[in-house]
Amino acid sequence: MKIYHYTKGFALNSIFEDGFIATESKRGLNNAVRNVTDNVWLTEKTSYPKTALPYIRGLEETNLRMHLSMANVHVDLNKIGEYMGGAYRFVFITEDTRFKKWFFCEERKKMIKNTHWAFMENVANRVGDEARKFWISDKDVMLENFTLQVFDNGIWVDRLTNCSLSNLSEAEKTVIKEIRNASLHKCNEHGFRLDDFKKAA
Repeated sequence: MKIYHYTKGFALNSIFEDGFIATESKRGLNNAVRNVTDNVWLTEKTSYPKTALPYIRGLEETNLRMHLSMANVHVDLNKIGEYMGGAYRFVFITEDTRFKKWFFCEERKKMIKNTHWAFMENVANRVGDEARKFWISDKDVMLENFTLQVFDNGIWVDRLTNCSLSNLSEAEKTVIKEIRNASLHKCNEHGFRLDDFKKAA
């Protein structure tokens, strides 16, 4: 089965520079779960998680409170993508031993009595992100054996397919260069710095 790590276009330059998807203590503009968990998060769900959307002033569908108060709020990923440099997702498979199902793993057992985490998991369930569909890696996920997709006009389109940074073709190197340049441009447009994605643990 496929599982997905959803991300924003403006984060991709940093991810490719590192060569891995970092755990949450090392990267992220949203520190809501910092010091509570320290994982790379994935999901079985094929739609962008509402809890992972950036809040964009003027786009009410990015306000998590709206999703908590109303059902079936339409999320226009193309419109949101214009702000964040595109909506992307890394695709892996559940047979990959780097990943484990959140609902049954030891990490969740340790978190069950944590009231802050219980609240966040409840929010995820209420907005339809479904904690039972979460997967994690408790270590940085090296960019090996992955597919990278971008949301384009209503569908997810492969940009890189069955790719590993340790064994890139020239065509794949060209695609990564294009993605990194676009990501860097969006970071500059928003005034983000590389350090914004590499916060100290």
